[in-house]
Order: sequence, then C-alpha cells, then structure tokens
Amino acid sequence: MHAFRYISAVVLIFSAIHVSSTPAFAQARRVTLDQAVAVAMEQNRDLKVAQLELEKSGQQVREAWSNVYPTISGSAQAIHNFRAVQFFPNTIFAAQSPEAAPPPLSFTPFVLENFQLVNATVSIQQPLFQGAIYAGVRAASVVDKLSKESYVGSRASVQSSVKQSYYLVLTSYERVKVLEQSILRNELALSDSRKSFRQGLVADIDTLRAFVAVENLRPQLIQAKNSADNTLTLLKIRMGIPESEQLMLTDSLVYDPQTTEPTEPAAYAEALANRAEVRQLELNVKLGDEQIAAEFAGHLPSLIAVGQLQVLTQTTDLSKSVFPSSLYAGLQLTVPIFQGFKVDSKVQQAVIAKKQTETQLDNLKEVVRSEIRVRLSGVVEARQRLEVQRYTVNAAERSFAITRSRRQQGIGTQLELTDADRSLTEAKTNYLSAVSDYLTAKVNLDLALGRLGRDSDLGTK
Repeated sequence: MHAFRYISAVVLIFSAIHVSSTPAFAQARRVTLDQAVAVAMEQNRDLKVAQLELEKSGQQVREAWSNVYPTISGSAQAIHNFRAVQFFPNTIFAAQSPEAAPPPLSFTPFVLENFQLVNATVSIQQPLFQGAIYAGVRAASVVDKLSKESYVGSRASVQSSVKQSYYLVLTSYERVKVLEQSILRNELALSDSRKSFRQGLVADIDTLRAFVAVENLRPQLIQAKNSADNTLTLLKIRMGIPESEQLMLTDSLVYDPQTTEPTEPAAYAEALANRAEVRQLELNVKLGDEQIAAEFAGHLPSLIAVGQLQVLTQTTDLSKSVFPSSLYAGLQLTVPIFQGFKVDSKVQQAVIAKKQTETQLDNLKEVVRSEIRVRLSGVVEARQRLEVQRYTVNAAERSFAITRSRRQQGIGTQLELTDADRSLTEAKTNYLSAVSDYLTAKVNLDLALGRLGRDSDLGTK
C-alpha cells in the first residue's frame, strides 16, 4: 500500500512539472538564447539610438571631406529700373583746349527710365594648401572609428544584459518548479499524516506540522512566480519586444564541466586587443595627434585658387541687348605673421589634452587587468560552488528518501520529514543559484574580454 502511494506521488509530481512547464498560450513565441540575442540586436531601442549615432558620424566624415572639394557658387540679379538718376561731371562733356584752364567742377544729372539691369556671376574657390583641412579629414576618420567602437560597446552591453536576463528567467522558473515539487511532497506527507491520525497511529501535532509546512511554502511560491514574471518582463524590454508578447524559453540551465578559462596573462592580452573602451581611448590618442596638427596649421600659409565668370548687361530692351562677359582666375595666398601667441597656446592645449588621454588609457589598462582577475576568480568560485551543490543535492535527495521511508514505517517523525524536505528544497535552490551564477560569471568574463558586440560588417575586427 505504501509503495502504491509512493508511485502515485511520483507520477503526480512529474505531471505537475509537465503542466507547469507547458506554456499558458499555445501561440507563445519560442526563443533560444541565441535567438533572443538576435532579436535584441534588431529591436533593442538603445541599440537603435547607437546605430543612428553611428550613421551620424559617417555624415560628419563627409562633412570634413567637403572642405577639400572646390566651392562653387552662383548668383544672378535682374532689376527693372522705373526711374534712375545718375550724376556725371561736366568736364566729360565740355570741349577744352590743352592750354585752357579747367572749368569749375560741377555735376549734371541724367535721368534714365524703364531700363533693365541683368547680372549673373559664377565663382569658384579650390583650396590648394590648408593644413587644418587635411588634419580635420584625418580627425573625422578617427571619430568615425570611435563611433564604431562606441556602437560595439553598446552591442556588447545589450548582448550581456539579454543573456543574463535569459539565464535569470530560466533560474526563476526553475525555482518555481522546485517549490511546486516541495509543496507536492508536503501535501502527500500531510495526506499520509491525516490517514495515520484517523487510524490512531500518530499524534495530532504531526498533522499540524505537516499542514503548517505546506502553508508556509505557498507564499514563497506566489513570490517566486511573481519574481519569474518580472524577470521575463525585463527580458522582453531588453529584447525590444512588446510586454504583451508571450515568450517560451527553449534553452535550459546547462553546466559543462569540461569548459576551461584562459590564463590571466592571455585573458589580459585578449581584453586589450578587443575591449571597445580600450580601443576608444587608443583612438582618442590618435585624435589628439590630429588635433595638435590642426592647431599647428595656424602657423602655416594657406593657398587657394580662385576664379569668376560674370555676365552683365544694361538695356531698355532685353531682346536686343548683348551680354558681354568677364572672366578671371588667380591664386590667393595668406601668410600668418603674428597672432598674439594664440596658435602656440592652442597647440599646447592640444598637447596637454593628448597627455591626459594617454594617462586615462594607462589607468584603464590597469582597471582592465583588475577586472580580468576578478572575473576569472568569479568563474572559478561559481564552478566550485556548483560542484559542491551538485553533490549536496544528491545527498539531500538520499536523505529525504531515507527519512520518508522511516516515516512510512512509523520510525521517523513528521518533524524529521519536514526538515529533510526543507533541506532538499534548499539544496536544489542553491544548486540553481550556483548554475545561474556560473553562467552569469561566464557572460561577464566574455564581456570583460571583449568577446561580445563585434560584427564583421562593422569593419572593426
């Protein structure tokens, strides 16, 4: 009879697990971890902002190159004069002999009515030598690379947060299952205790203890379910999908004991080569060089080729007028002579700014070294806890089975059974936490090594 009840309980437990793992909605979207990350790469809103910033930097490069190209401008003017007065000196019209004294200067007004003035001009300027322009072009190229590294950093952050959220959701729902299993075991123990009490085999206190054990677990289950739902909502936000969309996570918490981590020197070298923050500061050092060159260009002359074509006519009848043109081309040279030490001051400011960036880079490298050490230590510690907890779960399961058998034989007490179940639930919960911590530590290590966020289409590899 006892064996029959035990088999029935096992069937009931596995049935409950199956029901709890079945999605509430048949149309739930099934996603693996990689699929969740891929969706986030397409729909995460913060990443879309970073993508737009990357596109903007590309336009800034185009803007910088525009200073190298010629500048062509055109203008046209058409004026109808209803009445215009012009004054001419009278000496223009007076006939004079070489010996005669010039007449007193006076002006004669001439009134012109109903005539048109048409003027069209095309001007061109082509920089031939301007040091600041080419330094600006090189600087814009560095800024574009900086934007790409910033975008890589944003991608890495999103990938890391999505992976950690995915693992957190899996852990939360696994904890729900552990509590549901504990409730089923305690409900079965309560049922057995009530039957034994009616037969006069146990005291009333055993039934009360079994009842309290069941009821104490129910609030924990409610809290665990609410926490699981909240973590799922957070995952949806980080994926960039509507909160109303139903998700079913198809991956599971898997621990591979065969995986190994790099040594600290190898990990440090990998991080320096791939970390977006390190690359950004290295590019900022290069940007400092270009800023120095751009400021120093204030000492250098500039040479510009200029040209202009102009067509001008003035007539009372446009249909019979002619359009004479004038054309010129030349060079315009500007040589700075003295600017009150302004250029020297700007150059020194750029040099100091570069030294600041170099100091920040040295500091970041030390921070990365420390972070790598901490992340590697975190992975090792999580793996050790996981190994311990795995054996603890096996021991707790054996302890519960022995205690339950003793209880069914009338040897053990309800208090012992409740304690054994509590220990088993705690061991399973701790094991889930250890697995989750290990997987999260692996993600943090990948993030610290710069393994996340890079994509060949960015040209950043």
